[in-house]
Amino acid sequence: MSNDKNSNYEKAVARATGKGEVSTAPAIPVSHDLVKKADDATIAAMLADPSLEFAVQNHNMEQGEMLEGILEGNGPDAEFERHDPHTNTVTTNVVQTWIVSSFDGTKRVSILSSVQLDKKLPPFVGGPVKIVRGKDINIGDAKRMTDYLVAGPKLKNGQRRSWATQRPQVIDASASAPALPPGTGNSEAAAH
Repeated sequence: MSNDKNSNYEKAVARATGKGEVSTAPAIPVSHDLVKKADDATIAAMLADPSLEFAVQNHNMEQGEMLEGILEGNGPDAEFERHDPHTNTVTTNVVQTWIVSSFDGTKRVSILSSVQLDKKLPPFVGGPVKIVRGKDINIGDAKRMTDYLVAGPKLKNGQRRSWATQRPQVIDASASAPALPPGTGNSEAAAH
């Protein structure tokens, strides 16, 4: 190998391994007008700006707090890691979230779901909703349930929302049974 080829090879190996000579390409400067300190006044001005739309902010509802807006539906799942000091194990729990937007659609919050919210919120998706976090209720075996008050405007034309998880099957008893094709079922009984 000639000295030029050997030198280029060594430079390539050094760049790939991060050892030795570093690339002589110029560094690209970060534009410092992109990164700024945000004080309370700057944040308040952003929140008051009607021309901005905000990404979802996580929110932990406290007892007695009310969230009011348009229920958009489920958001991304949230993952929580719990460390058990007794067994020194880490378990990951996945929890569903719900997204509520402001009435003008510019601000959104995401709240962690619960069994109660999963039962109460689906009939309100796409419309206005009020959610009040109630008390934690002990239900035995060291388990708790958080109670939520959920409400929205009545539907028009006398329609009612349903919170049933399974709709009852309706059987039309007046309909005639379809005839079985020949060769199926008990064809001898049908012939007599």
